[in-house]
Amino acid sequence: MSATPFKPFMTRSELAAHLGCAKSYVTKLGHQARLVMGQGANADRIDVEATKRLIAETTGAPERAMDAAISPLFLDHKEQGEKYKALMAQMDYEERCRSLVKADDMRAVIVTAATGLRTRLESLPDTLAPQLAAAADETQVKAILASEIEAALAELSHQFGKLLESGA
Repeated sequence: MSATPFKPFMTRSELAAHLGCAKSYVTKLGHQARLVMGQGANADRIDVEATKRLIAETTGAPERAMDAAISPLFLDHKEQGEKYKALMAQMDYEERCRSLVKADDMRAVIVTAATGLRTRLESLPDTLAPQLAAAADETQVKAILASEIEAALAELSHQFGKLLESGA
């Protein structure tokens, strides 16, 4: 049973709806020269009955000719499934080669490192206040601050390295 009212000449979209198949299948039929185009005023339209006969003749067995309208949808889904299987295999490979990291694992690494940096920065006033109060001049204050900032950043870098090496 067709999804659209029958017309002897149709566009590719109309033919796809009529056959109950994907538009990509009608495009594929066109690439395979299995669409019969109309003549004269209908030269830009597909001759539906002639195209159905051609599909039946080139499907392999006349009794399977009706399956031709259904099988493209199945084939599209099958191809899509195979594509996703290949992508999953590629992701597994890249993960094992350590060129791909799971997003959840990376989030955990970043949260752990950021928490460590925050803790370190929050402790700076208590740690630095006595040193800065005893500093003789601005140059000494800058040196103390630069040293503590460098130590905090080095610890952050060390945490990232350690967590990534552990397999995260």
